[in-house]
This record gives sequence, C-alpha cells and structure tokens, in this order.
Amino acid sequence: MPESEVLASDKKKSKKEKKEKKDVIRYPDYTGPRLEECYTYETAVDKILSESIQKVGQFFGSNTSVENKRLHLKLTTPPKIRKAVAIGVHGFFPIRFVRSILGEPTGTSVKFANEAALAIQRWAENNNQEVDIEKIALEGEGIVLDRVENLYRLLSNWMDHLHEADFIMVAAHSQGTPVTVQLVAKLIEEGHVDNKKIGIIGMAGISLGPFYGLDQKLVMRAYTPFESDSLKELFAFQNPESLQSRRYIQGIRTVIQHGVKISYIGSVNDPLVPLYSSLCVHVNHPYIYRGIYVDGRQHGPTFIIRLLEILSKLRNLGIADHGIVRDISDAMAGTLTGGGHSTIYNAGEVYDIAIKHTLETTEMPNIPVHVDKFEVPMPSNYNPYNLPWNVRSMLAEDHVRSHFSHEIKELLDLFDHWNPEHKPLKEIKYRLSSIRQQAGSESQQQPTSNIPPQPPLPPALS
Repeated sequence: MPESEVLASDKKKSKKEKKEKKDVIRYPDYTGPRLEECYTYETAVDKILSESIQKVGQFFGSNTSVENKRLHLKLTTPPKIRKAVAIGVHGFFPIRFVRSILGEPTGTSVKFANEAALAIQRWAENNNQEVDIEKIALEGEGIVLDRVENLYRLLSNWMDHLHEADFIMVAAHSQGTPVTVQLVAKLIEEGHVDNKKIGIIGMAGISLGPFYGLDQKLVMRAYTPFESDSLKELFAFQNPESLQSRRYIQGIRTVIQHGVKISYIGSVNDPLVPLYSSLCVHVNHPYIYRGIYVDGRQHGPTFIIRLLEILSKLRNLGIADHGIVRDISDAMAGTLTGGGHSTIYNAGEVYDIAIKHTLETTEMPNIPVHVDKFEVPMPSNYNPYNLPWNVRSMLAEDHVRSHFSHEIKELLDLFDHWNPEHKPLKEIKYRLSSIRQQAGSESQQQPTSNIPPQPPLPPALS
C-alpha cells in the first residue's frame, strides 16, 4: 500500500477514534441547588420574626402574603427519629411506549422505597442516630383518583407502622406525584399521621401535564382503553382548571397545612415532562423546595443550568422566577430515546436533599398556599418577547442585585462563551442578546455578594 494511502487511512482512523471518544463522554450527574445555597441558618432575630408572622397569620385568618417568607436551616440538633417509613409510588406511562422508547421500566415503587430508605440511613448515620426503617412499595396502575383509593387500601396493611413512625418519606415519580399528594392528604384527613414529620419527593412530577403536543407523538389510539384513559388524564393536568388539577391543588393545600414539606425536583433533559410542570411553578409556599437534576449523559449548556439553578434558589427564597422557567422549558426537552425522565430516581442526592429539607429546616405554619394563574406554552400564546423581558425583570429584583451579583456575573460570562448548535437554544441566545450589555453594566455596579461561591459544574455540551 502506498505511503499516502497509509497516512490517509491512519488519519481516518484517528478521526473515528476521536469521534468515538466524544460519543462516550460522561459528565457527572448534578442535583441542586443545595439547601445551604438557598437557606441561611436561623438566628434569634429570624425566630422572633417567624413567630410574629405566625401570630399575624392567626390574627388575620392566615391571609398574610407568601412573599419574603422563607425557611431557615435549624441551628438546633436535628429531631430524634426512632422509626421511619419509606414509601415508594411509581408513575405511569404505557408499558408498550416505555419498553419501545425508554427501554425496560426500572422506576418501580420498590426502587423508590429502597432509595428513600438508603437516604434515611445516610441521614441517620450523619446525625449519629439509629433508625428503624420500614419500606413500603405501593404498586398499581390506573387514573389518579383510582390509584389514590387503591393505594390507600393497600396501606391499610401497614397502618401500624405509620402510627408508630416519627418520620414518613414518600418518594414519587411522574404521575405518582399527584397520586402521592392526594394519598397523603387522605391519610391526614383520616387522622393516621398526626404529629409526624412527613416529606414528599416529586421526581419529574406531572403537576402541569406533559409537554404540549406530546399526545400526538404518542399516538394514543395505539394503546389499550385502560392505558389510553390514564394517558389522556395526564394531559388534563395541562389545564389548571380541570377536575384533576383542582383535586391536586386541594391535596397540596391539605398536606402543607398539616406541615408536610414537598421537594419538587425536575430533570433538565426530560423528554416527557417540562420543567415548569415538574417544578410545579404555579404553586407558592415556603414548604416547597425546588431543584434540578442533570443527567450526565445528556449534560445541557452550563449557562442554562446555572440560570435554572439561580431561578430555583429564588423560588426557594420566596421570590418569583418571572416566568423564565416556563419560557425555556420547551427548548430543554430531551430526545425520546434519552434518559432524563427515567434516570432522576437513580440519583441518591435527590432523596438526600428532600430528607434534609423535611428534617432540618424551620417551621412556618399559618401561611396559606398561593396558586398563580398559568397557561401551558403552546403556539397560540407564544410570544418571543416574553423571555428577554422576564429575564430583565429578574435581574432588576432588589434581592438579586444585592445578593446574587457574583452569580449574575458568572452567568453573563457563561452566556458570552455559549455557542449553541441546536435551533431552540440558538433562539434563546438570540432573544437574550438584547439585554446582555445592560445587564453586564448593572452587575458590575453591584456590591460583592456574601453568598458563598458555587461548586463548579462540568463543561457544557452545546
């Protein structure tokens, strides 16, 4: 073989090897923000202020506003937990769809109960406690209301464990999130879980339905009538005024009034559930924590991840995200063959954050749940000017200007170096370019933030 052909062959082989190496890059999974990045430790002044707010709420019939009310991390020793119950509630997507697109389903109730139990054990070891942990896996398909009734009957076999428990953690995924909220609400109404610490993890939960238009892609007529009814119901959650949505909201009000703390964690590259849905953006209360999960195999742009992290922190502090999560959710949809929806429940950090949120943050009773009006984004209400306007409003927030200057500067630097390749992300960069210069000049004028620097994220994949 001539030398030139050998060199050409080696060159092709080298390119192929580089491509293969690029294809197998695996970035670390990421779950955040950490609670320490959202909440400060409670001081004596904070405690007095919190007690005053509670008294005002009692006096005026709990009509005080949610804004500027936030939880704190407790300075005192965490509560003593002798017995805990870890409950798993699986979600629903038609088996044929799951197997053909996402592979064999692994997100079972057994999986969630086991992961929640492991997280409880980690928390106990970190706090030098010995905890007796009971695991309960609640299996059963169907529409939400039917599942609530059926799972409640199943739980009757474990009522003694619930009555004896100091702490109950329920881990739910996808459709299991509204099921779990209403199931816990029923337990509360029946008097089975009084005087207990209760936490709910909603992983990629369908709070506002799947992505708009996904029902056409799934070809709903291809499934059995039983599966089709359950699938159609998921899209009913896209309408906040539907019966399913109203029952869900009533369940949220019931559990929060009882002191239950909810952790909504969304997957950034979820192909089925948009972030505005998994983060339940239209419901406001200090007992709700919001966070994001990033699948390392489908790592999104670092700029977008940082932006979502900042928005999650603001929501956890009781500050509006100005609709930005809604504006960018569609652009972050993963491919149907990706794993964003079905990998979030494998991340131990997801369960760790929810348990710490439940057991190590302060209480704020007598604050009502506030529900914002919400429209699911669709072609008929699309407005390209919303995103730059909303980001500009977020940057103008007093708290952002005074406490997030370091993070905003970093965010702007990431924006400058972001070179997206996909059309939806290119449109986001184009729409935000108009505010870049003004935002950069304003951020330079702000005092340095006293918030600790953030841990580095892995490099972005455009």
